[in-house]
Amino acid sequence: MTAKKLEWTGSITALLGAFMVATHATWADYGFIAYLVSNIFFIGYAMKEKAFGILTMQVGFTMISLYGISNSQF
Repeated sequence: MTAKKLEWTGSITALLGAFMVATHATWADYGFIAYLVSNIFFIGYAMKEKAFGILTMQVGFTMISLYGISNSQF
């Protein structure tokens, strides 16, 4: 996958996750899964582009996403 596709897919899934969490609806916890998918795409992007600051941030966000998933009530 190209860097641009990784970047845009990561951005769109992050926005979807943010919207889902912000709704506070019964399905809001699934936003953490969207965040996790976004993290994976951004990690791929950061590795491809050698953007180590973004890579570090996304690894941290991945841990937070996993924590959110573990606290979710699916």
